[in-house]
Amino acid sequence: MAVRVRFDRNARYGASMVGVLFAAYLNIATNFDAFIQAENYAGVLGTDVPAVDVFEFLICLGLYVVSFAIFPTSGARRLGAVTLACVTLLLWATIGIERGVGNIVEPVGLWQFVTDQGMITLLVSLGGWLIVRERTPGAFVVLLLILIPPGASKLLIESSVTSGAYSLVTIGLVVILGLGGAWLAVSLDRRIRAGRARIAEAQPRK
Repeated sequence: MAVRVRFDRNARYGASMVGVLFAAYLNIATNFDAFIQAENYAGVLGTDVPAVDVFEFLICLGLYVVSFAIFPTSGARRLGAVTLACVTLLLWATIGIERGVGNIVEPVGLWQFVTDQGMITLLVSLGGWLIVRERTPGAFVVLLLILIPPGASKLLIESSVTSGAYSLVTIGLVVILGLGGAWLAVSLDRRIRAGRARIAEAQPRK
């Protein structure tokens, strides 16, 4: 008799983790500029395939939503992570399209910063993971790591590196910061909880 495979808590955790990692990879590996260009100049450039670019964006968004939605945690936390993913990615796309058609111009530096692809990927992936993993509020300080990719992107552009090198460095940086931030949050979470436990034990019992 064949063994039945159950989609239990451990299976949901594993599937969610793989889904988030894959979504993050697609999110940083997909050329967001191509998506914006396809939306702005659909039907004008013969090499553009708008449907494909939109499909790639929706796949990334869908992977995040499904991955966070199946995570074995409370409904409120799943909803929080899904909301973060949807709001961030849809706003990102909207601002990018509006910038592409010239409706949003100044200040250029600010909009380049807030729409940085690496920062957005880390915010959704790492931020959503911290929410569903029920990390203590103090552990969310690791989200400061999302400020690194915009600075790195600016340095790479000013250094006139090739597009291939730019993509490889950006992908590698996001992967390292994402995994490193997740494990750093684990360490901070344990320290914070241990400190609270010691304080609770030190307090006199009534």
